Amino acid sequence: MNSVLYVEDCIVPIISVPRNDDTKFRFLGSGFYIGNEGYLLTCKHVIDSALESESLFAYQLGKKRSLELTVIRNSERYDISLCKSQSPGIQIPWHFIDETYIALGSDIEVYGYLNEPLRGHELPFTQRYLKGHVTSISRQKEFPDSFELSIPVLFGMSGSPLVCHLPVEGGTEKMTCVAGLVYGCRESYAKQHTLTETEDYCEKVSKIVELGMSYMPKAIFSLLGETTIVFDIAMVTERAG
Repeated sequence: MNSVLYVEDCIVPIISVPRNDDTKFRFLGSGFYIGNEGYLLTCKHVIDSALESESLFAYQLGKKRSLELTVIRNSERYDISLCKSQSPGIQIPWHFIDETYIALGSDIEVYGYLNEPLRGHELPFTQRYLKGHVTSISRQKEFPDSFELSIPVLFGMSGSPLVCHLPVEGGTEKMTCVAGLVYGCRESYAKQHTLTETEDYCEKVSKIVELGMSYMPKAIFSLLGETTIVFDIAMVTERAG
């Protein structure tokens, strides 16, 4: 994901801060800006993790500043929230695509954060990057309009964008695109394999299998369409390559 590693001011940790003590905070999850006007997407369950006595903020690691968030709207169907802060002061590095660009086996990437307490004055946010592919397209009501992923959505990564790279026609470069929003895991289990087995000896190994879930672009567009806001976002209107 080298082409978007600099977007630490676009993909941000979501934190809650007590209104009576701004020296403390809690890390809730991740979110990402969809334009320079300050509109941000994350998961509703991330937002709901904040207490009534706390305020919500997005923290820009590159600029080392926190931007207070206001919840604009929660999706009526999906675990997605639209928030707004002051302008993040950045050039958004991606386009949006629809789900017709994604199929079984499509390569995808997820970039988010985890909370890792550190000593001294270092910020306790660690960048986390996972790469995998689409393993299924859900038709279950509990996972509406969702892609199943070969990678887990670990704690702190809910609300991160699902990213893919499309070839640019007539060149070797690729276009970074948002293909969804990750929100949780579909399955998590231990699978046991037998490596060696004889009459007197059996060697087995257990492997943890976790399949993450991401909303399709249509879920994001559904939420945006519930508002009267005109969003300044770039769309891929023709298939690349």
